[in-house]
Amino acid sequence: MPVGRIRAASVLAGRAFCLGVLCAGPPLTAQDRPFGQQEFRVFIAAGQSFHNEEGQGFAEFGSPVVQWGRFLSRRVDALVECHPLFVVNQPRLPPDGERERVEAFAVDVGLRWNFGPEAWRPKLYVEVLDGPYYALRRVPAHGTAFNFLTRAGAGIRFPIGKAWHPFVQYRWVHISNAGIGRFNPDRDFHGLLIGGSLVLPDR
Repeated sequence: MPVGRIRAASVLAGRAFCLGVLCAGPPLTAQDRPFGQQEFRVFIAAGQSFHNEEGQGFAEFGSPVVQWGRFLSRRVDALVECHPLFVVNQPRLPPDGERERVEAFAVDVGLRWNFGPEAWRPKLYVEVLDGPYYALRRVPAHGTAFNFLTRAGAGIRFPIGKAWHPFVQYRWVHISNAGIGRFNPDRDFHGLLIGGSLVLPDR
């Protein structure tokens, strides 16, 4: 099976898993966070590509990120994430040509599943997001300017008081045009996220 199809299948499986968690999530109780409560996150994401994948050469990315979340149940959050400036540093002529910096913008939606015993002070979670990504030039250099930005990762947050939660997270980041372009030389990155979240008070 081609590598692209394997990656597409893994992305679809991740989405199906998240939807299953959403449908099977434990019921909300009076002691848990109320339905519809909102969370606001600001963080920095940065990372590097898998080693010289498919002749595309080495690449790096960095982005400030703003994320809005809405609690759907005790375990599941709905997410909307915005990358106002997603920067990729890549070879202009892969794999080892002169390098270029490409600016992009992306907006994604997704789900987060919070797991682990409620008594644990650090909170563990996994999340999956996907959405459109538009760059000023092609990413990768032999690809397209319009792509889809798919992410899956796991993290840990540390509640401080009732509202402020610093966190750290690992993410797999995938950039691909999903076959809508003539060529689809997709990119995969390892990513690290560091930031904080604020649980907004109920209205």
